[in-house]
Amino acid sequence: MEVRVEHEPGRFFVRVGDLQAEVVYERRGDVLDVQHTWTPPSLRGNDIAARLTDAVFEYAREHGLKVLPTCTYTRAHAARHPELRALLTGPPPR
Repeated sequence: MEVRVEHEPGRFFVRVGDLQAEVVYERRGDVLDVQHTWTPPSLRGNDIAARLTDAVFEYAREHGLKVLPTCTYTRAHAARHPELRALLTGPPPR
């Protein structure tokens, strides 16, 4: 499924028809506290949450920021992708 990740302060999102998937974060100084990931049930299984999460990490890398993975999905994603760990702050993902 082709999707375009969009960004506005506080969230990254994808629109598919009338549906939206999103990652919500709060920026505090040089840290993006990723708090929530949501994909509508009918869009699950298309790697949309992974693409959104990758966009967060890419944004952090480009802007010299760290990611605090408060969201359980973001923590799990970082645990599966060791190359992202250098961008993390806070307890290590499990």
